[in-house]
Amino acid sequence: MAEKCDLTVAYSQGNADLPSGMEVKFKIMHLPIRTYFGRIVCQKDNISKLVKQFDAAIIYGDISWVKYITVPWFHKTPVVFHTIGVSASYNKKYDSNKRWDFLRCKLYNRAGALAFYTDYPIEKYVRMGIKREKMFVANNTVEVHPLSEKSEKNTILMVGTLYRQKGVQVLLDAYERLEGKYNLPELNIIGNGPDFDFIKGWIQSHNMEELIHLRGAIYDIDKKATYFSQALACVSPCQAGLTVLESMGYGVPFITTKDAISGGEIFNIHNYIDGVILDQTDDFDQVIIDIVENKCKYIEMGEKAQEFYNNYRKPEHMAQGLWSALTYSLENQGQ
Repeated sequence: MAEKCDLTVAYSQGNADLPSGMEVKFKIMHLPIRTYFGRIVCQKDNISKLVKQFDAAIIYGDISWVKYITVPWFHKTPVVFHTIGVSASYNKKYDSNKRWDFLRCKLYNRAGALAFYTDYPIEKYVRMGIKREKMFVANNTVEVHPLSEKSEKNTILMVGTLYRQKGVQVLLDAYERLEGKYNLPELNIIGNGPDFDFIKGWIQSHNMEELIHLRGAIYDIDKKATYFSQALACVSPCQAGLTVLESMGYGVPFITTKDAISGGEIFNIHNYIDGVILDQTDDFDQVIIDIVENKCKYIEMGEKAQEFYNNYRKPEHMAQGLWSALTYSLENQGQ
């Protein structure tokens, strides 16, 4: 994006610390926030006044970020909402809560364009009266840093924050049932979270320290890439988030269930072509056995996953979707 325009990126959560020696082509701005009732987010600054200083704005389009979502109501600066477009959370399935759809539609209709994380919401909002031509797809994705040298693939990987809803226990129980019956790949679990100590204790109490390794949180991209390079599959029984794209980018098929919590990232998986979507968590025993007995099949799926990522899901593909939406909003300003 910064190669096409004079770009300023604003953030509210976390920090903007860059790796040593890294340079960026855009300006960075911090917008502090207040949160009310654990859900409603308001920026402390006057966001409407801020947006007026720019030719156009790409804004996070979550209806709980009140000052963001209401910007198009106060002036004519072209606004693109970049958004998931439907309800989704750690506790609710994708698009399961539809009671706020009417409000989303009303607010989205005021924007100059919409850029969704997937193409799923487009038909939904066409039916609700939003023009199809103002809706674009900027597929949510992540950057990967593949290693230059290939490693032997002989492990299974799980990545992400460790909490009960993610279904870590499903994987642990499957390993317990299959241990001694099959030559199981080592399982690397990367992440931290509320269940870290419980999982650590479970591994120790079942004497599985040599088979299941709890690696903790890893923020070094190159170090994490090493684990991906060794993995036959990346497994997450009950959640399919951005790790789906990260896994595909590293050439590793992602395995989850059809009812997994997702922000739409699960739609990138083409079943048994570049990943696996199981009907239920009880099927994990069989898929682990299949990995043991058909290693080459999963290596080939990983190659297909990486091909799909390289062709359609790299960060520049997301940027192009945003740029197309931004261009449309500028060209159709005031219409």
